Amino acid sequence: NNSETTAKRTEVPAEQKELVYWGLWEPNEVVEEIIADFEAENPGVEITYVKQSHKDYRERLQTALDSESGPDVFRFHASWTPMIKSNLYPIPSSVVSSKEFKDNYYPIVTEQLVSGGQYVGVPLMYDGLALYYNEDILESASETPPSTWADLRLLAAKLTVKSANGIERAGLAIGSTSNVDHFADILAILMLQNGADFSDPNSQETKDAMLFYTNFVLKDEVWDEALPSSTVAFARGDVAMMFAPSWRAHEVAAQNPNLRFKTMTLPQLSDERITLGSYWAEGINSDSKNKDVASEFLGFLSSDKNLMKLFSKASEVRAFGEIYPKISMAEKLINDGVIASYLDDALYAQSWYLNSFTHDNGINDQMIEYYKDGLNALLEGEDIEEVLITIEDGTNQLLKQYGVSSK
Repeated sequence: NNSETTAKRTEVPAEQKELVYWGLWEPNEVVEEIIADFEAENPGVEITYVKQSHKDYRERLQTALDSESGPDVFRFHASWTPMIKSNLYPIPSSVVSSKEFKDNYYPIVTEQLVSGGQYVGVPLMYDGLALYYNEDILESASETPPSTWADLRLLAAKLTVKSANGIERAGLAIGSTSNVDHFADILAILMLQNGADFSDPNSQETKDAMLFYTNFVLKDEVWDEALPSSTVAFARGDVAMMFAPSWRAHEVAAQNPNLRFKTMTLPQLSDERITLGSYWAEGINSDSKNKDVASEFLGFLSSDKNLMKLFSKASEVRAFGEIYPKISMAEKLINDGVIASYLDDALYAQSWYLNSFTHDNGINDQMIEYYKDGLNALLEGEDIEEVLITIEDGTNQLLKQYGVSSK
């Protein structure tokens, strides 16, 4: 039928456009429906989603982008912005305007995802740090999760159970580096709340934060290096409380489906509320030959409708999806016993280059190594003044290496 043939031909655009999208955490089944929806609305566009391994991801991404063979759209950690800023195409105002960024997204986004005065990434999720607690242990002790560090220290000591063989049940996973999965994030929030200047760490504020952290092992004895990693210990019921991002909840539930646990907002040192954010964003390759379509796709992904669809699809393969990055969407998740704490803290979140598990082999991992060595030195009895000098030298070197302003 000639008329049918003609009709079919007119639906096919003269130019086909292909986009490659590098994801990191989400399997194909979470994103494939949304990709299909975009392709249906944009005839002639074909999107290939490639779920990357986290191993050496930042370096592989950087190499691909620098050689002009990288993906059109890709996921990156917000703290990587200084390292890959030359590869990031500014987000067009038609996709998300500056006003929309400031009005709709958490304040930390407007601080981290900006380069040269322009936004260079759009987050599809948010995460941070919260206090996990074992409901049964706290209920048995007639206690509630604390809101200050002073109360947390007291509670951790109360909940610790010791025997002649050492700690039988720890009160809080904190104070060491080898078996506290997110020690760097915990130290970062202590430094932030204590007013430390990360670019000038040889200070009283940093000293106090590091000593406070290690004293949970050296003086309070609520945790020690003989225990399993914090996540495993918490899942087993071998520690009453731990600090972790929301994604650790999936591991805990998988290891012990019967464990009753919730999260609490971060304890505070003063009346000024400061919390910690660590999240991923989507960026557009500055060398992409289809930046216009990539921009449209990113706008499509970041719509409320599709963020909800991503969350729903992810919830089919695990307990819950990635936390919404928009303030206006928080009310949709506030009744979740794990997620609610992160949403409550998100408005007050800050960050620095001590984000654990970004697997960047770059500014985060290298900075963490300096602080890890410093904390280990303190645990072994070395002088804090010498430790701070070493951290200061390392910090100056890394900030210079990655072109990060010290001010």
